[in-house]
Parts: sequence; C-alpha cells; structure tokens
Amino acid sequence: MLAEFGDKQRAFALLVSGVHGMDHLLKRLFPPLIPVWVVAFGYPLWKLGLLMGVRTFGSAVGQAPMGVLSDRYDRRYLLPLGFAVAGLGVVTFALAPGLTAATEVLTVAGVTLDERFLVLLTAMFAVGIGSSTVHPTGYPLISANVDESNKGTVLGMWGSASKFGDGVAPTLVGGLLVVLTWDRILLGVGTFGVAYAVLLFVALGAFETRPAGRRVDTDDGVDGLGALWERDRRLYVYPLLAVFAYFAVQITAATGVTVFLPEFLASVYGYSFAALGVELTPESTASFYYSALLIVAGVGQLATGRLVDAYDSRKVLVGYLVVAAGVLGVLAVGTFSPIGLLVVLMLLGVSLYGMNPARDSLVSDIAPPELEGRAFGYIWTGALLASSASPAIVGYLADSTGLRAVFLALAGFVLLSAIPIVLLLSESVYVFGEEATDAETTTGD
Repeated sequence: MLAEFGDKQRAFALLVSGVHGMDHLLKRLFPPLIPVWVVAFGYPLWKLGLLMGVRTFGSAVGQAPMGVLSDRYDRRYLLPLGFAVAGLGVVTFALAPGLTAATEVLTVAGVTLDERFLVLLTAMFAVGIGSSTVHPTGYPLISANVDESNKGTVLGMWGSASKFGDGVAPTLVGGLLVVLTWDRILLGVGTFGVAYAVLLFVALGAFETRPAGRRVDTDDGVDGLGALWERDRRLYVYPLLAVFAYFAVQITAATGVTVFLPEFLASVYGYSFAALGVELTPESTASFYYSALLIVAGVGQLATGRLVDAYDSRKVLVGYLVVAAGVLGVLAVGTFSPIGLLVVLMLLGVSLYGMNPARDSLVSDIAPPELEGRAFGYIWTGALLASSASPAIVGYLADSTGLRAVFLALAGFVLLSAIPIVLLLSESVYVFGEEATDAETTTGD
C-alpha cells in the first residue's frame, strides 16, 4: 500500500495514522466499562450516557476555535497539547472515586447530582476538549504532507487507525478487567497519553506543520468562510451545508450505537465463555465482540481509501450508508448464535464505520485549502453538538423501551443521513472539476 510513497511521506502517513488511533483509544476506553459502572456506581443508564455525551460535547465546543487556531498557528504545538489534556482527563476520571464521595451537592430540574458525578463529568469534558485538536489539525496536516494522488489512501489509513484504536480499547479493557480494576486501567492509559504527547511533539518536527498559504485574517487572503457566500454557492456553501447535515444525523446515530453496543451485547445476548481456565463474563465477552467489530471496520477503511482514489466519494458514501442501515436494522430485530452475531457485527463495522475516508475526502475536496482547518472544525463542532445529547437520550429510551427498539430507530437515522449526500450528486447543489472552473469564471473569481 505504501510502496509508491517516498520515505518521508511513508513516515508521515504512519505518524498521522497513529495520532488518530491514539485519540480513539483514549476516548473509546469508556463504553466497554459502562456495564461495570452500572454496578460500581449504581447510576442509571441515562446518567452514564450523559457522561459519554459530555465528552462529545467537550470535543464539539473545542473544534471550531481549534479550527481557527489550526489555520493560523503551528500545529506542532496544538496537537500534542490536546493529547496531554485528554490524558490528564482520563487520569482524573480514574482517580475520582478515591478522591470524592457520593454526597449530593446539586439539583438541576429535579435531578440530584452528587460530588463524584460532577468530578466525573468534568474529567470527561477535559477528555473531549483534548480530543478536539485532532480533526482540525490532522486533515490539514495530511493535505500539507501528502501528494494529491495518494490522499485517499492516507485518509483510509487515518480512518482505519481510528477504528484500530477503537478496537484495541475494548480488547484492552476486556483483557485487563480479568486482572485489574477499571480505575487502574484508566490510570495507566491516561498516563501513557500524557507521555505520548511529548513524543508526538518531537516527531512532528520532521514535517510541515505550519498553516498553508497566507493567514486568513489578512487583507490579501480569503477572509474566512463568510467570503465564500460571494462566490457561486454550489462551489462551497451548498455542499458544505449538505455535508454538515449528513455529519449531524449520521454521527448522532453512530454515537448511540458506539456508546451502548457493549451494553446491548451484554444484556440482550449475555454470552460468556471459558477458556484456559479463565471464565469470560458477559461484560468481557461483549468487549471482545465490540473489538472485533471495530478492528474489521479499520480494515474496511483501508479499502475505502483505495475506493476513494478510484471512484466518486459521494457514490461510495451513499452505498455504505444504505448497507449500514440495513445491517443495523437486522441486528436490532434478529436473534443470532455466537458465530452469527460475530458475522453481523463485522458487517456492521465495515458498513457503519468503514465509510469515513469517503466522508473526509469529500470535505477536503470541497473546502478551500487555506480554510481547511476551520471547515473541518466548524463541521465537527456542529455535528458533535447535535449528537452530544445522543447517549443520554438513547440511555433514557433504553431504560423505558429497550435497546432493540432504540437500535432499530438508529438504523432509520443512518438511512436518513444519506439524503444530503444524494443531493450532492446534482449540479444544482454541487459543482466541481470543469463545471467548478466555469462557475468561478462566471462569478469573476
């Protein structure tokens, strides 16, 4: 896959992919622990879902300002700082039970929150803020250090690494729960995250990390995304709005699945196994199933990156969305043997999470290079804000109607997210290539 790359591009592709993988490892440690926390904390699912949502909210509110900073300042400083903050957040979460008590301190809308829960919320928010640096800096770094002909492949590696990080997290949790308590697991991984920030700062010194082009706040540069309204809106405005609508709906659905899939597998199926004298509980088994899904998704994204280099990313994306909605619907209503369940989960991983390189390539093609950081930042902020309530809502509905019904509704949301991408196939909404050149000429650019 990397044979056609030069040594420097190859090294950069591996480094930036590792960045995305590490980011997802840090934030995906938590969902597999929800079944453990149900017992350890005694919180209802909606409260545990709120913890997950606060992490998403932190990432959401951080990405728009981080996009602006990414287009102005050296990303070598911004990206490692984010990892340091995220790692410290994980460490704080791990230490919270020993440093706080379940003493009621605040009541909001009739809901009582205890001291421990508030500290856990704060730690999760910090993890989200740290994570918010990755997308607004990572995508422009790829554009600055990778040839256009190889960009889809590197985006496939970038997306694939995120799923490998996602997959390693539940595997790590499932295995370590046999010998360690959950807080010790998080303490170790969070500490490693802080050390990783230092190593990343050193490694980025070998690559181009400064923003491309002129600063966007000067008179002779593009004066922000607002200036794009003066051009033919089919070039940037309409397609960016369509992509934002897709992001908001699809990520809302995917977040609900991501957070509660381990609980779905543990409570609906409850499979347990014994091997080599070790008995795997339903919670550990669910973590390994979840891990298999995400690792297969990572392999799928490598293939998607190749598809994006060869085919229209819009059509690739629509195909994935249709398949993902169908597979998620089947999972919601069906009943499967252990092997059958594994097959369905692998299909879900490839379809629901394997589409990301097509999505990212589409945004990168639409956004002007000098505004790429903030374009990704704004889109991710809006989409994550829209989806940040998803875990709490899914948890509340699951408490009352069951996870099967909720997952079936999420399948409908995945299918709904395909509509904005289908609209991008129309020249009334999006023009590119020769049509884009003609449109720029018509508007005098």
